Amino acid sequence: MAKKSKVDDLEVEDDSTVANMTNDLIKALNKEFGQRIAYNLGEDEAPTVVKRWLDTGSVQLNYAIRNATHGGYPEGRIIEISGAPSIGKSHLAYHAAAMAQKLGGLVVYVDTENATPVAKLATMGIDVRKRFVYCDSHCTEEVFSIIESTITKAKQILDKNVPILVIWDSVAATSPKAELDGEYEDNTIGLQARVISKGMRKITGVIGQNNVTLLCLNQLRTAIGVLHGDPDVTPGGKSIPYHASIRLKLTSGTQVKDKAGNVIGIHVIATIKKNKVAPPFRKCEFDIIFGKGIVEDEYLFDQVRSYCKDAGFIKRKGKTINISGEGAWKELSVVDDKTGEVIVEKKFYKSEFGELLRDAKHGPWLMEAIDCALTLVAGPAVDSNEADDNVTDDGGSDD
Repeated sequence: MAKKSKVDDLEVEDDSTVANMTNDLIKALNKEFGQRIAYNLGEDEAPTVVKRWLDTGSVQLNYAIRNATHGGYPEGRIIEISGAPSIGKSHLAYHAAAMAQKLGGLVVYVDTENATPVAKLATMGIDVRKRFVYCDSHCTEEVFSIIESTITKAKQILDKNVPILVIWDSVAATSPKAELDGEYEDNTIGLQARVISKGMRKITGVIGQNNVTLLCLNQLRTAIGVLHGDPDVTPGGKSIPYHASIRLKLTSGTQVKDKAGNVIGIHVIATIKKNKVAPPFRKCEFDIIFGKGIVEDEYLFDQVRSYCKDAGFIKRKGKTINISGEGAWKELSVVDDKTGEVIVEKKFYKSEFGELLRDAKHGPWLMEAIDCALTLVAGPAVDSNEADDNVTDDGGSDD
């Protein structure tokens, strides 16, 4: 007979009895359904654990999504990037594709806008001859079939550990089959939302089980009659916002000009509208320079300088790191806490921060400072001697 104990005058089962029952139940469920569906999260690795992250191209955005070093888009999840036209959505997708290829992965690019520039893909470092599959489709049902077939066939051929990135560009430009085959005057209100909802229900589990990353690019529409709050909505119904683990909204789009007044890029503000792997609602700013990519050195400097100004200094691995200076000259100093020895002392202009960041001598210390400045800490800050790369799901925003 199971032993019982009293807690607050209530009889409860002993821990050992509950533990045995828990393990027996897990074994029985897995045996009954013929596959692994039940887990003991104290002993087994959860199927929702993110094993790999795809670099976004922005250090700030990596931290905003993961809230830890080496962040980015989580593998095995659905990510939605929305924004106005020419705001940088495709640029972020191209960078993700290049990073997936660098990791030895396969990229499947589903282009429903018929607007992918092959020359730009090469400029972004994407090899279009190898590990890149371009799909030209305009039908919503076809897009989901392509995604499902890609996962099934690729996983049969490729090694399990090979990353697969599927990019859908874009949701708003895709039409359901009945709309494509019908006449212009046909009433198809709600049809696209129903098709996407069904497709998302079918592929979400497959994506998670096979560690595939699905990047959905979407446009913005203005909701009629909204007097308070954000009037921007994304086409395609509520299913993508519901199934996506990360929802990223790009805004601003103001022009970046050189000294001669020529437009050389755009300024972008990225807002995490939903995040199920880290705290949501974080923002970051960067520039996208045409022909060059994401440039954020000065924005990174502002983040670190602001943090040092508020905190006074940064303590990492037995060292005190500080960035000071109110005028044109800034100063980086690193002091050993035990000996008091000045390890690094460097004066620089704000415009030179990017060079220092990529310098072998100063870069590692600056990255320590960036890590401290951009990582949100729950509770009082402590001296971190070891960077923890494992971040658990804190719930985020469920929309």
